[in-house]
Amino acid sequence: DVQTLRNTDDFHSLNVPQKYKRIGDFHAYYSGQKVAPILTIMIGGNHEASNYLQELHYGGWVAPNIYYLGAAGVINVCKRTSFSSVSSLRIGG
Repeated sequence: DVQTLRNTDDFHSLNVPQKYKRIGDFHAYYSGQKVAPILTIMIGGNHEASNYLQELHYGGWVAPNIYYLGAAGVINVCKRTSFSSVSSLRIGG
């Protein structure tokens, strides 16, 4: 579960009880202090800062190596396995 809280200003758009409103690790990824070690695809849920994700309605990069699918999106992730072969994965959300 990702709480996309960049800073305390995002608390007003987070729909959770007060006791759960705390800055987690996401701000470090957002600022570039940390980088996800592998490509991470995320979908919106009920514990995200909706103000930030609404800025990316059609999807986009929320942090280095972390991609948000948007309100409804599908992406194809391809990896070249050899000179003439490509492996792909389709992800929708």
